[in-house]
Amino acid sequence: MRRKNKSRLQITIAIVCICFFIGVLTGALSEREINSYQCTALTDYSSNYIGNARSFGELFIKHGKYILSMWLCGFIMPGAVIILIIIFVSGIFYGFSSAFMSGQYGVMYAIEKLMPYNMLLIPVYIFTAVWTILYVLRRYSNYGPKSRIRRERRKHMSEHAVILFLCLALNAAVCAIENIMH
Repeated sequence: MRRKNKSRLQITIAIVCICFFIGVLTGALSEREINSYQCTALTDYSSNYIGNARSFGELFIKHGKYILSMWLCGFIMPGAVIILIIIFVSGIFYGFSSAFMSGQYGVMYAIEKLMPYNMLLIPVYIFTAVWTILYVLRRYSNYGPKSRIRRERRKHMSEHAVILFLCLALNAAVCAIENIMH
């Protein structure tokens, strides 16, 4: 059984990472397709955010909504598919914004301003996605007597709640770092 769980974990990590990196590549390639009018409009829009510091609460909600939505997907049957869509779309966002900022402000800007907190935030997203997909797979598989199933589900639910608080605490740390960086 441990071998099966280990291979399930490895496959889940691989699928989540592949979805994220395909999203990053899609976002980066789509950035190259914008025309000069769109580029000017995005530059004007992004310049409003570059100079303005955002509060900790705004940043916490901005990043936390993805963590919370992935966590909540653990309670519905098609949750694993929805989580993969969320990871893919967030990959598109990160790929597009990194490519755009690198093109407009230079690679060093992207490394200095975007990379430090995203190196912490992206693993939190991936960890949340992997954990919740495994939770969905455990939740909707019925093995063994019903009394054991109820005990295990309560145990898994409490672990799932702990993971939410852990991920939100890591999100708070990332938001604090992002606040300091800007």
